[in-house]
Amino acid sequence: MDIDIRRADSADLPGLVTSSAALFAEDGASRDRLRNAEWPQDHGCAWIEGLLAAPDALVLVAVDLDGDVVGHLIGCFYAPSVMWTGARTELISTYVAPADRGRNVGGRLVEAFIAWSRERGAERFHVSAYAANEAAIGFYRRHGFAPLSVELAADA
Repeated sequence: MDIDIRRADSADLPGLVTSSAALFAEDGASRDRLRNAEWPQDHGCAWIEGLLAAPDALVLVAVDLDGDVVGHLIGCFYAPSVMWTGARTELISTYVAPADRGRNVGGRLVEAFIAWSRERGAERFHVSAYAANEAAIGFYRRHGFAPLSVELAADA
């Protein structure tokens, strides 16, 4: 395959911010009027830098033969606590550029997230998707995710 999936490093920051901005534009900002579409450009670099240094975060990039970031995945691990009896992980953000979809890039990112989650001892893997994003919901279902709860919202 001509797309490499690997852990991100600081040299990937510009590509990660671009990928995150594309996700916001395509999904979050178009589906939720309260999402700030400019957030990735304004705050994404600092957020991702913090994640790269965090021991309980996973930041992956999908990189093409030219070294360009064509997708990403960000996840976090949460140890058991007084409230949560088992370790769990959350897939916070994932995106693949439209030109590279249908080539199992997203599937490989999610498989790497699940493997990382299992290595950490997670008992549950969590992801959120907008109810209107049927493609994302179907994608995550194909990778073993199933509905657990329903989030309801009312705009003023």
